[in-house]
This record gives sequence, C-alpha cells and structure tokens, in this order.
Amino acid sequence: MRHIWQIYKTDWLHIFKVPTGVFLIVAIILLPGVYDWVNVKSVWDPYSNTQGIKIAVTSEDKGATVTGTAINIGDELMYSLSHNHKLGWTFVNQAEANRGVQTGEYYASLLIPADFSSRITGIVDGKLDRPEVIYTVNEKVNAIAPKITGSGVSAITTQINENFTEAVSEAGLPS
Repeated sequence: MRHIWQIYKTDWLHIFKVPTGVFLIVAIILLPGVYDWVNVKSVWDPYSNTQGIKIAVTSEDKGATVTGTAINIGDELMYSLSHNHKLGWTFVNQAEANRGVQTGEYYASLLIPADFSSRITGIVDGKLDRPEVIYTVNEKVNAIAPKITGSGVSAITTQINENFTEAVSEAGLPS
C-alpha cells in the first residue's frame, strides 16, 4: 500500500512540472460544470421569453346588444391582447393570418368569428350556442411552439369567460 501512495504522489509531481498537464487537469475538472451550467441556463424557464412567438389574431366580431347595452367581446379581447406582451400577438385580417400560418410567418392564428358576442349573449335569451374561437396552428415550424401557443389560447379562453361575466354583471343580468 505504501508503494501505491508513492506512485500516486510521484505522478502528481510530474504532472505539475508540465504546464500542459496542469492545463488539461484544470480543464477536465471545470468543463463538466461549465457544460452543465450552459445547459441548465438554456432550459431553465422556456416560457419567460415568448414575445418572439408570433400569433396572428383576427376579430370579425360584430358585437351584440343586451338589454340596450352594446357589447363587443371581440373588441375587448383585442384590446386586452394588445396590452399582453407574453406572446407576440399580431393583429391582421383573416387572409393575412391564413397566409402567415401556411408560410410559417406566424406559429398560430386565432379568429374571433362575426357571431361571437351574439353567441355569448344568447345565453341571456335562452339560446345555448357555444361560442368558439377558431385556432389554427402550424406544427411544422417548431416542435415546442404549439404547446406555448396552446397555453396562450387557454389563457384567452379564461379571459373570455371573465369578460362575459363582467359584461353580464354590467348589464345587470343574473349570471
């Protein structure tokens, strides 16, 4: 056992006599830590910088009238999205949105149809037509973007529900 420690000590002394050897030992010690730091930093929070993910938004909503109060949930949604900087909301017409999704300029598109507000407010009149936002995604552009845009659409759905509740309460109707 005594000879093993002597050999080990001699090897280290020889390594420290050669500058290249010292450099290689330091590199071997530091390289895994630097590699790990770079990889962890790159995937730490993928949703923190999503402003560059362009989503085309189009509203054709004509609005509706409930008990004499004009309501346009499509316009309210467009206004709130213009102040939301979590994704790259781009407001265009329907033809531009379709073209942009097909060419890959936009990762996805949202279309608020013309009867959107009237379908939501139809609940007050007893009409149970479910309003829908038409969501189109280009899955070829990026593998992760559909997941991020999908979470953006679910946030919009929540916002629509909040807007509807607010609109119903402003009109003085039972929700």
